[in-house]
Amino acid sequence: MSHTFILAPFVFAFLCFILRFYARENAASMANPSFLLAAATVIIAVAFLSLGVLSLLPPYSSIVVGVIGLGLAIVGGVRMFLI
Repeated sequence: MSHTFILAPFVFAFLCFILRFYARENAASMANPSFLLAAATVIIAVAFLSLGVLSLLPPYSSIVVGVIGLGLAIVGGVRMFLI
């Protein structure tokens, strides 16, 4: 069973973090929170996909990853538009 739709919030969060990093922070440093959060979204998404391919995902892991993705998407939206 494929759960790749769970990665949609990760894509939104990644785009928000990258757009903020380049547009508002002028890509000044790789230690900026926007860059670090973008890297974290990619690492989590790749780990989820890799574990899914290897059939090593524990039960209910898609719910946990979905909640994490939703949280990152909310943080990305807030950081992009409000802060």
